[in-house]
Amino acid sequence: MPMLNPAHPGEIIRDSLEASDWTVTECAESLGVARNTLSRLLNGHAGVSPSMALALERIGWSNAEFWMRLQAGYDLAQERRKQSAA
Repeated sequence: MPMLNPAHPGEIIRDSLEASDWTVTECAESLGVARNTLSRLLNGHAGVSPSMALALERIGWSNAEFWMRLQAGYDLAQERRKQSAA
């Protein structure tokens, strides 16, 4: 049975960020992205792109496939909710 309301991947990334004691700026630098890009992801205003998934993999936060599956699951759940509301 599919999860009805999975967490946005940004929430999971935020948990990893807090566990590492990095600031958003430090994490963005490690990922090789702009601080604003990471902030949008952490706040649920952007999703995990393939390039972000690879960057997360490079810093040792699981593998790119994990992040892409999380994003796909989140997107699918959002679309299910949207269609069931219509």
